[in-house]
Amino acid sequence: MAEEDGLDIGEEAGKSGGKKKLIIIIALLLVLVGGGAAAYFFLFSGSDESTESTEEALANEPSTYLALDPAFTVDFMVDGRQRYVQLNMSVKSKNVEQINALTLHMPLIRNSLVLLFSSQSFDELQTAEGKMALKNAALDAINGILEQETGQGGIDAVLFTNFVMQ
Repeated sequence: MAEEDGLDIGEEAGKSGGKKKLIIIIALLLVLVGGGAAAYFFLFSGSDESTESTEEALANEPSTYLALDPAFTVDFMVDGRQRYVQLNMSVKSKNVEQINALTLHMPLIRNSLVLLFSSQSFDELQTAEGKMALKNAALDAINGILEQETGQGGIDAVLFTNFVMQ
């Protein structure tokens, strides 16, 4: 009889313990799902507004210009003659932080631009299309370096302030 009482008590305790475990697991799952939904709501609904407000703030900022001094001078061999291109340029951005980053990474940027300029065809640079293509390539090169170093581009335009071919 004592054994039966022990078995009955054990069976009842096992059943009620299983129900308690099931209730606890369900409660934990509800808390986790609710917490995940709240986290999603707070993280993703606020990020769109902050991104839009950052973009709006940058759109209202005045442009900042930075001259890339000294001038770039590149030599070319064309039909056995030595030719030169001297190029002064500035960059334009509404993001002052990226202008500061450009200043910080100036040696890397100037190196990239010298390689870009020296890889051009002297004859193509004499045309307006060639100069526009060079401006776009320079903008892409600068923004590529800034994205690599800072995680974002931010330069809006490259401006040739002097372009001499000899």
